[in-house]
Amino acid sequence: MNNSIPHITVTMIFEASALNRDEKIAGNILSVKKLQKDGKTYSFISKNAIRHYLFKTLHYAYGWKPAKVRSNDDVIQFDITNDNIITNPELDVFGYMYTVSDENSFIRKAPLGITKAVSLQPYEGDIAFYANHDLVSRAVKQGINANPNPFNKEEHLSLYKVSFTIDTNVLGKDEWIVKEVRLDNDGQKEIVSIKISNNIFSKIEIISKISEDEYEIGDDENSSRLKKQTVGNNCKVTLILNEKTKKKRIIEILSALRNGLYVQSSNELNTIVPLFIVGGFVRVPTPIFHPYLNVDIDFIGNTKKYLIRGLEDVITNSWLYVSENSKDKNYKSGVYIFSSSSFIVEEKENYGTWDEFMNCIGECLDESSQD
Repeated sequence: MNNSIPHITVTMIFEASALNRDEKIAGNILSVKKLQKDGKTYSFISKNAIRHYLFKTLHYAYGWKPAKVRSNDDVIQFDITNDNIITNPELDVFGYMYTVSDENSFIRKAPLGITKAVSLQPYEGDIAFYANHDLVSRAVKQGINANPNPFNKEEHLSLYKVSFTIDTNVLGKDEWIVKEVRLDNDGQKEIVSIKISNNIFSKIEIISKISEDEYEIGDDENSSRLKKQTVGNNCKVTLILNEKTKKKRIIEILSALRNGLYVQSSNELNTIVPLFIVGGFVRVPTPIFHPYLNVDIDFIGNTKKYLIRGLEDVITNSWLYVSENSKDKNYKSGVYIFSSSSFIVEEKENYGTWDEFMNCIGECLDESSQD
């Protein structure tokens, strides 16, 4: 892998119903997000909505804390002066943009790439009628003159396909171009003061000084590093997360995807649980499974089954990577899958299981760090 950790991509298929609303139509019709393809209409769930559902799940399941925000010139943005990728996994995984007036902009590409979740079955114009009958009934019993407030919702129950890709070169690493970096003392603590123009932009507490240009930061159990380097008249600050925490964040993301995302939309509690999920290691951080995979409907007797198409095509893609030091050589081109009983996967026995994939992640990260 040329001394780099292999990237990870995952594509999943799930069943859902109108999990991402769009603007109102004619004043009282709640629409679903839609797009056109081959003369047909398909609903979709936006990348922003999927990101929100994933982070809420990581918050509930693993205690990921929402990053602090601040308002600059009426623009709400993540406050990286008080949080950074070491202290907050949300900033590390989902990226940010932070602007300080007209002076500096700090833009971090999201290491976790997310596609739209597009329906695999066309939207046929389903719409349902609703009204607040319960509240009206209560009001009438209290002697209040009240009438129902009717509204309509577009509805679409379908299978959806979505992909997630982790760029492991970006995850756990951040770079800032600033004016000055100096070692200070804040009471009893040693800190690194980072300046832009004439103002201190951020203060980061250090554990120890490794060298003139490198400091140990974070905590004693899982310490990370801060490096500085002169770049012209400026200074480059590099934050590097420790490998143990980096691996933990990757595994928590993939575990959340495998087990299902917490979703609440239009006051309906739902979930995104994969009925089929495929993952693999890739040399280039791109969702290579996504364009290949499709679903056909088949019947075995009177039972409807979903047949996965395209796996045999995608395994010929040379971006797929198999660990050279893997103890089990039976993984077919680095493809690992889980499928529910309602899905049929051709030659399923030729692929690794999802549990094997999760176990192999730590092995691949460890072997690449030793290269």
